[in-house]
Amino acid sequence: MSALAQPDITMLNMPMLGDATTIGLCSDPIDGDALDAAVGAMQTWDFSGLSEVSEEQFSFVDPAGTPWANDFPMSNLCGIGWDGSHSYYISGSDLLATEGNALTIPGPEPLDTAKLLLATDPENILALPYTFGDFNSDTFSGTFLAAGFQGTVQGSIDLVVDGYGTLILPNGSYDDVVRYRFERVQENTVLGTTTTLTKTQWGWVSPAHRFWLLLMETDFNGFNEFDVVWYNKAPIAAGSTAIHESQGAPFRAIPNPAMTGTPLILTNAPSDAIVRLELVDASGRTVRSFNPGLRTLYTDGLEPGMYVLRGFGLEGRALHQTRILLQ
Repeated sequence: MSALAQPDITMLNMPMLGDATTIGLCSDPIDGDALDAAVGAMQTWDFSGLSEVSEEQFSFVDPAGTPWANDFPMSNLCGIGWDGSHSYYISGSDLLATEGNALTIPGPEPLDTAKLLLATDPENILALPYTFGDFNSDTFSGTFLAAGFQGTVQGSIDLVVDGYGTLILPNGSYDDVVRYRFERVQENTVLGTTTTLTKTQWGWVSPAHRFWLLLMETDFNGFNEFDVVWYNKAPIAAGSTAIHESQGAPFRAIPNPAMTGTPLILTNAPSDAIVRLELVDASGRTVRSFNPGLRTLYTDGLEPGMYVLRGFGLEGRALHQTRILLQ
């Protein structure tokens, strides 16, 4: 498949347990024709003028600690988005696949859950390693549940690695970046009626960093078409360690477990590199923010469950974290 010795993207460039990535969510419309024309070797993709509207975050955790762990037994990595969506991945040296995803649907109590379960045939997103000129196709199938309805799912994904070169973002320039483009089609069938969902995605990845530097996609959800654009504001170097858990972190909270409403006491001070502390719930939502100079963290009004206390540096990168169970 690979005719040229170009930059390779490997497992070292995929997200790993403990990573927390800060992104800039942008409002820019996608010009698919212009993107499709910017293909080939030695490209310069200039997106320095992206219009950021909010700062969000992806977190990557052990699926075992998430609300839907039992639905995705093959997954070894769960990505939690800023909207609380959970994507369950099978990450290995030769592929990045998804076993499905789950999301709590906002609304009156009791809340519903939307789930895509691809246990029948997971979706192979990326074949690893990949480089300019590579391509792969895959089919997937399973079931989905949403708003009290259950149906079947089948679909396909076709990916081509169509360029490499220099990527210019609002936070700097990156060399030897590899770009892929994929077309994804998903057919949901319920009560004999089939709805087709489509996605076109362009992703830019650097051999020197983990996670995507830039992602653009045009989605059709069966009713409306919309664009998603975001860029990585603080890329993590490939090969670097992920966030340390409790025993490696510079702070620890006690008691743990604790009853809801019980103040948590930091037993030692966070490092000077940490400028803020955040308490994040199982959906990835920040429920408390604290000054790192505080030693008493209040939990009044929080629901029982698993939380993560994270310490963030100046660039918005999560440097350390520790898990906390409220009962």
